[in-house]
Order: sequence, then structure tokens, then C-alpha cells
Amino acid sequence: MRATPEDVRYVYRLLLGREPDVEGYRHNCALVEEKGLNTLELARHFMESVEFHATHVGGPAYGEFPKPAASAVPLGCQACTQSQIESANFKYWASCLHETPGKLHRKLWEWCFIVQALHERDMLRSGMRGLGFAVGTEPLTSLFAGAGCSILATDLRAKDAALAGWVATNQNAAGLEDLNERRLCIAEDFLNRVRFRSVDMRDIPSDIAGFDFLWSSCAMEHLGSLHHGLDFVLKAMGCLRPGGIAVHTTEFNCDSDVETAESGNDVVYRRRDFLELSSLLAQQGDQIASFDFNTGSTGADLYVDEPPYNGKMHLKLRIGGFASTSFGLIIKRSE
Repeated sequence: MRATPEDVRYVYRLLLGREPDVEGYRHNCALVEEKGLNTLELARHFMESVEFHATHVGGPAYGEFPKPAASAVPLGCQACTQSQIESANFKYWASCLHETPGKLHRKLWEWCFIVQALHERDMLRSGMRGLGFAVGTEPLTSLFAGAGCSILATDLRAKDAALAGWVATNQNAAGLEDLNERRLCIAEDFLNRVRFRSVDMRDIPSDIAGFDFLWSSCAMEHLGSLHHGLDFVLKAMGCLRPGGIAVHTTEFNCDSDVETAESGNDVVYRRRDFLELSSLLAQQGDQIASFDFNTGSTGADLYVDEPPYNGKMHLKLRIGGFASTSFGLIIKRSE
């Protein structure tokens, strides 16, 4: 039997120990209606939430943002590796993101890399303004809002995303309702701190400016060519205030510094492309963090997931004939 609005209210009291907030109650009632959840499925949905986990299992308190262990050496520009995704800091952020700590998947590494890089540079606190590009349905917007940041989340218009195939694969955000699904931020706070806007990364509006930080997670390689992605990174620096921080993740060619996938829906950057980007940023007066091109040497680091990807170990995958992994870029705008 389908759950009712009264069941939603009861589950709030039973599992979370509180009365439902207005926006959260509305969201969960709509979820029941949309997916036809029965009472058992509704309870399971609540038990998988960050708030339930924090209240009954342990971990970061709901609505709080405790700091992970201090890093002796701050992150630089680097590739995804098993040792890093299994580090204490990355496991901490995985827990905050309601993911399995240490899971061997490069997407989790990307999210943890972005959060740790911004955390180390004191960006994740109340009053800071963040800008997300091609946010899709990723949980970073929700996490940053939960930290007290004001966020402008952007993505392609739904029509354009459908043409590009992102809607079909559930990787496009249609609006605010898609961005707090994991409830990493209290609903009322989320609505107060987050705005959504349709933006094409190849044509950033000039009025998007003055942000303390910005990020993109494996988006710049989908702009049609290597050049378009690098051009985006360069132009996006204009969205930051002086001294602001940009963090991007993208594809890195583990096989060759000569041949690569240079155009199409998925391009793969080489070491030489990142060094070229560094030179172009310097010409603008911007500073990119030091590079580490080590791609790891463990079994998971050496394993290349072949299409169709099984995801059991997914730190590297085959794209356009090349073994590729995620690579993180950290850039500071000139003061």
C-alpha cells in the first residue's frame, strides 16, 4: 500500500525524532507520490539519509561541518590514486557526502578532491560565495550550502542537455529540487543559500562575477574539444574575486603525451595540455598549484575498466582507446 502524507509525518517523528520541516515534508510527500513508495520503502529512504546516519550511527552532526585532520602538505594538481581515496581526509569527506568511505570509484575521488582543496584554502565557511558549473545532480552544492556558503549552481538548459544526452543519463540539473536530494543541508537553509541558473560553459555571462570559489567536476572535457575546455578554465577565472580559488577535475591520459582524443563528446587531456594551461594562466596573472603526474601503482591503480564499465574498480577507464583517470586542477586568481 502506498504511504500517505501522515506516514511521512510519522516517519519523521519515529526515525529522526523531530517534527518535519516544511520543505522537507513537501519533498518527501512528492517523492512518495512520484515513486509510489510504500511505508517500508519510505522508512528505508529515511534510514539512508545523512540525518538518520548522524543521529543513530555516528559521523558528522546534521547541519554541522567539522574539520578533517590537517594535511601536512596541501593538495596540488594531481591524478586520482587508490592511496589518496583511502586516506583519512578523503574518507571523512566521503562520509559527509553520504558515500562509502574508500570506495574505489574516481567520481568519489573527484568530489573529495574538490572539497578538500577548498577546505584547505578556507573557502567552506559561512559568508563565502561559491559557483558551480555543470553541477548535474552531484551532492557538492548541498554540502557547501550546509557549510554556510551561498551558492550559484549552474548547468545547461534542459533542452540543450537533452540534445547532448545528459538528461537521458540523469546527469543534468533541472533546478533546485535536484540539488539537495541527499539532504546534506537543512531544507530551509538550502533554499535561502542556493540559486540555480542555466549557463553554457562555452558562453559564461559577464554578470557572473565576484565569487570566492568555483568548481566543476569532470565537465570541461565535454565541451567539444581540448581547446574549448582550456578556454573555459581561463575565462572562468573572471568569475572570481581577486585571490579566489577555482577547482576543476577532468580526464587525464595515462597512456600517451602525444596521441589522445582531441575532439568529440569526450576528450582526454595530456600532461602537455595541462602544462600549456599553466603557461596561459600565468599570462593572465593567475597561479596554478604544483603538478604531480603520478597515477599510482597499486592493483586498483593499474586496473583499467573497459566498456561496458562494471564499476567494481573504477579509478581508470578506457576512453577513445586510451586509459584515462581523473585529474584535479587548483588555481588561484591573481590578487
